[in-house]
Amino acid sequence: TPEMIAKILKLFNELRTAFARDSQVATQIENKQQEAWTSLKVDLETERDALQEKRTNLERQIEGYRAIIADCNRNIEYLTNQLNLATENLNATIEHCEKLSNTYAIRNEERVRELEIIGRVLEFFEKRAKGFADSVKNRVDASSL
Repeated sequence: TPEMIAKILKLFNELRTAFARDSQVATQIENKQQEAWTSLKVDLETERDALQEKRTNLERQIEGYRAIIADCNRNIEYLTNQLNLATENLNATIEHCEKLSNTYAIRNEERVRELEIIGRVLEFFEKRAKGFADSVKNRVDASSL
């Protein structure tokens, strides 16, 4: 019947409109998804670039720190060598001073002994001189009587 055909045609038109709307919605969804993916991709690439820059900066800092540590190690080695040389020189100086001290102590003991001998010799000559002076005085006294 013509009414049936009109109803069927109306239903087909409604279906076509619904499919067209669904197709538009699907296209819109697909477009939104594509925009979201593009935005996410750009954000991730930006984040990746920022992280890569941070990594590069950190690597430069690490290299700088490594250079500083290497300089410090060289300075420590140099100062350790200087300290060892200074210690050796100090020990040699102490040893030399001990030898000089011992030498002077021995020389001082020898001088003390020499002075003691000279003192005894002087005492001897003083006694002899006194004895001679007493003997001369006694003679003078005896001759004046």
